[in-house]
Amino acid sequence: MADAPISRRIAPFAPLAIALLAQGALLKGPSGTVSTEHPADEAAVCGEEIPSFQECHSEYPTGCSAAARYDPYVNLLKNQLVPPTKAPLRMLTGDGYGQLEQNLPPDLTKENHEDFKDDLAKMGEGHVVGLVGYLYYAKKGGKESSNCGLTDADDIDFHIGIGFDPELAAKLASKTKLTIDERREMNQSSGIVEVTPHWRALFRPTWDLAMFKPAIGHQVRVTGPLLVDSEHYVPKDDCAFSDASPACWRASVWEIHPVTRFEICGNGDACTGNGPGWVDLEDFAAGSATPAPAGPA
Repeated sequence: MADAPISRRIAPFAPLAIALLAQGALLKGPSGTVSTEHPADEAAVCGEEIPSFQECHSEYPTGCSAAARYDPYVNLLKNQLVPPTKAPLRMLTGDGYGQLEQNLPPDLTKENHEDFKDDLAKMGEGHVVGLVGYLYYAKKGGKESSNCGLTDADDIDFHIGIGFDPELAAKLASKTKLTIDERREMNQSSGIVEVTPHWRALFRPTWDLAMFKPAIGHQVRVTGPLLVDSEHYVPKDDCAFSDASPACWRASVWEIHPVTRFEICGNGDACTGNGPGWVDLEDFAAGSATPAPAGPA
């Protein structure tokens, strides 16, 4: 297996994985090729020492874990390096985002994503989209196989919640303390978007969590490829289930992952998906509220 050509090693994931390799969507190892020691169609056991995301994503195309009990296809999708210049094919608002969940295959589990890859692709998985909502929160992600189980802030995802309630957003923007019920509602109605460490390092090395804090409660436009994080397609996590746990913490398993552009409305909350008024994150954080030009139709 280790010496097989890349096209044969990733055959179970074709044509998506081949396309990702062709467009440079996976990090390359020191030799300039994807690691042959850890094929791009297999879950991997982590080595004894992985010092940072660079080694993680150059040596482990699907990430790794102590027992290799994860879906390598999902991690391959998470580890794409889609350039920020790639325009969204469509814009989603809260209603459109919610509808995505309704058509998910009922037999989808955290282990069989590849079996439904064609159906999910028809629904939009892998397509770059824009999502318009409000920034509810931005925080450090957790320990994940997609990032080789690393935990340092520079080696893990930014875990960001996007919501659609303007009244709740206004409270967040004014730093009004939320009630317990409001905080629960914030979490359970949030769409999740993720900024990955290797994408940040390549395209936006200045991005850090502090940049997102001034935008909390503001209307935002998030761009990136759609992904079904089927690891969380269970009632204890996904609040869209009819029998969801009271402790569920996300509105859907659909994510934008990785985020490739993050913009804030420079006109309060009066921006539309493809309209004017959007300000890039780095400019907004720096206090420069010059609206970006309208996005592509």
